[in-house]
Amino acid sequence: MVNVLIVDDDQSIGRLLRLILALEGIEVAQAYSGEAAMDYLLEGESHPDFILLDLSMPGMDGREVFREARRAGVECPIVFCSSYGAAQANSELGAQGSIEKPFDPVEIVTTIRALTTADSR
Repeated sequence: MVNVLIVDDDQSIGRLLRLILALEGIEVAQAYSGEAAMDYLLEGESHPDFILLDLSMPGMDGREVFREARRAGVECPIVFCSSYGAAQANSELGAQGSIEKPFDPVEIVTTIRALTTADSR
């Protein structure tokens, strides 16, 4: 089973994504801040297969989370999902993709599946 970490300070988006992904048989962990995401990544016993990362969050933003996660050795695919700037952040930082909000649920699932198959890792 694929394990996805959703990092977004908007709890309604987190709940919606959890529901969408659960219907597809994808396990979801959530962090509602950059700091909580880093705690999960550094202190958690399970490691995600994929991270869906918002850019604009209070405190530690998505760019900082991306940099710190990579510095800490997190190698799973990271895709930015944001209302603005996702493609630019992807280009700047070298993430595995970007999705603009409002998102298409099919695009989210397709992206996760494409980047978590054995052939693409």
